[in-house]
Amino acid sequence: MSDERPWAPPGEHVAVRRHWTYAPPPWVLYEAVVGEADRWLRPLAGERAPVVAAHRRPDWILLRPWITDAVGAVELEVEPDGLGSRLTVRAYADLPVLEEESRRRVRHRLGTIFGAGLREWVDEPHP
Repeated sequence: MSDERPWAPPGEHVAVRRHWTYAPPPWVLYEAVVGEADRWLRPLAGERAPVVAAHRRPDWILLRPWITDAVGAVELEVEPDGLGSRLTVRAYADLPVLEEESRRRVRHRLGTIFGAGLREWVDEPHP
C-alpha cells in the first residue's frame, strides 16, 4: 500500500483527526465503506448521507459532503496493523479550527460511525 494519497488534500485544514484499529484486514474495511455503507451507516435526522467521491482499493476513501456544513470532506486511510487494520479518519474544513460545539459534534459522530458502527459491521457476520 502506498503512503501517499491518490488525490490532492480535499480541504485546506484537517479540523478533526481520529484513529481506530480493527481485527479484520484492510480490504474488509474498504469493502464495508465503499460497497456496503448503505447497509450499516444511517445518517441522523438533518445529516446528509455520505457519498464516496473517490477511492483507491484498498487503502484510500474520500467521502463528501458529509456530517455538517463545516466539514467539506472526510478522508479515510486504511493501513495494515499486524493481522488487522488501522483506520485514520480526517475531516477537512475551510477553517483551521472548528467552533468547539461543531468540533465536538464531528468527533462524536465520527466515533459513533467508525468506532462503533463500522466496528460492529466488520466484526459480526451478516447476510
